[in-house]
Amino acid sequence: MYEIVKNVIDSKRYALGDMLKKIDTLWVQGDITDEQKNELVTLAQTNADPENSNAPLQKQIEEIAKKHLVLEETVTALSATVQKIKETVESGGTVVPDPEPPVTEEYPAWEPYNGIPPVPYQVGSKVTHNGKKWESMVPNNVWEPGAFGVDQNIWKEVV
Repeated sequence: MYEIVKNVIDSKRYALGDMLKKIDTLWVQGDITDEQKNELVTLAQTNADPENSNAPLQKQIEEIAKKHLVLEETVTALSATVQKIKETVESGGTVVPDPEPPVTEEYPAWEPYNGIPPVPYQVGSKVTHNGKKWESMVPNNVWEPGAFGVDQNIWKEVV
C-alpha cells in the first residue's frame, strides 16, 4: 500500500485533505509504519497542487471577502444615518428622511476602457454586454466580454 500511495502522491493528482485521511486510515489499520506515515504526510503536503486541494476554499474566501465589503459599506451608511437622526432629535428638530438613493443596476452596460478613470474592470465586476451578463475574472480587465470566447477566463458568462 505504501508504494501505491507514494505513486499517487508523486502524480500530484489528489486533494490534500483526502490524501491525509487515506494515510491516517492506512496507518490505523496497520498497513503502513509510523515512519512511512510521516514520510507520506510530508511528501503529500510538499507535492499538493493548490488547484486540487484549495480551489473551492479559495473561492469561498473570495466570496466572503466581497460580502464583507458590502456589509461594511452598509454598516457605515447606517451608522451615519443613526448619528444624524440622534443629533436631530437631541437638538429638538424633526427627523426628515433622506430621499431614496438612485437604484444602481447590478449588471450595468459594459463600457470600453478609454484610459481615464474610473479604473478598468476588476475581479468580480459585473456587466451586461450583447444581451448577456458577465463577471470579470481578472484584475484591470479592459477586454470586451465574450470577444475571446469563454475559454480564456477573462470574463465568465453569468447564467
